[in-house]
Amino acid sequence: MNRYPADRSCPYEPPEQYARWREAEPVTRVVLPSGAAAWLVTRYADVRRLLRDPALASDSTRPGYPRFGAAVEVPPLNRTFIGLDGPAHRRLRRMFADAFAVPAVARFEPRMTAIVDACLDDLAEGRNEPAGPAPGSAAADLVSRFALPVASRIICEVLGLGYEAHELFERSTHVLTDGASTGAQKAAAGAAIIELVADLVRERLRHPRADLASRIATRHVRAGELSEPEAVHNLALVLGAGHHTSANMISLGALALLREPAWADRFRGEPQLRANATEELLRYLTIVQLGLARVATADIAVGDRLVRAGDGVVLSVLAANRDARRFAGPDRLDLARADARHHLAFGFGPHQCVGHFLARTTVRVALARLVTRLPGLRLAGTADLSFTEATDFHGLHRLPVTW
Repeated sequence: MNRYPADRSCPYEPPEQYARWREAEPVTRVVLPSGAAAWLVTRYADVRRLLRDPALASDSTRPGYPRFGAAVEVPPLNRTFIGLDGPAHRRLRRMFADAFAVPAVARFEPRMTAIVDACLDDLAEGRNEPAGPAPGSAAADLVSRFALPVASRIICEVLGLGYEAHELFERSTHVLTDGASTGAQKAAAGAAIIELVADLVRERLRHPRADLASRIATRHVRAGELSEPEAVHNLALVLGAGHHTSANMISLGALALLREPAWADRFRGEPQLRANATEELLRYLTIVQLGLARVATADIAVGDRLVRAGDGVVLSVLAANRDARRFAGPDRLDLARADARHHLAFGFGPHQCVGHFLARTTVRVALARLVTRLPGLRLAGTADLSFTEATDFHGLHRLPVTW
């Protein structure tokens, strides 16, 4: 039986095995790192359809669920809205959805731009760099000096959390999403984030402000619609997922533009292209590398296969977003691709990422300001590039740049 996930032979591309499965065995049996077997689905049409199928459950506590040791499987984070289904999922999700809807994010965009510019000021002036830039030159790690501060400051602003807590939640989220972490390490990391958010919720119950933690505390906890632990656990999910994924996308998106200077020029010079270009980067890079895990609650026919109730299913959005049946020349980055927005990078259906519009806007604004304010930005050699391995999400540990 095939081992999953497969290894990448090139950090810029999905594992080659995924394309072979997509063509020859689009629904195939695989063995997970735990030793458990599951069905792997790799074609776009199948993945998209199954993401809306109510017979596939997201609840990681169900027998047969294909466990990777991912962050969403760690108690009590496994009982947040991302790990629930049906009415229980809808009940929790709607409490958070308005804060991430298009109007709310559009109102927040000017503040987001100010945060990005402040981070660029720090980067350009060598602040937060132990030795500072060398005289007559500039060099920095774009991950730690730009992508991560941008993403963390934005999610802190949304939640109402002070940025001084960033080292704790960044470190803890890294442990939670790293497949090499032990169960005990993940449990401790989850507890650290929960304690941080619990303090925030208690403070906002006493002294509410104009932020998401206050909104959840005053509208739903005080009204008895949500218990205080439920509020804490779901806000902790938003904090971890909200900064980590965006930081990875900003880093990888910047690398993609730096490897193709003509695209960086167009991103800089054609503002009308940026929204579509961001969609194409999301499709092409697809940072969710483990896939979306589900368990069948009834028998389901997928192609010529019958998935039985109780079987684990892994939906590879990474493979689906490179399916030539849906995207012409899918292995080519084309920032002007007309149908780029149909990607599945945020999932699809009832469990589509609740913060997808905030994430889209964060990546677009961050990359636009980066290439506009630092037009001479370039890679400081590729030998020091450091990609994440054995993690929930593809990304970079380091991205050395100069300008």
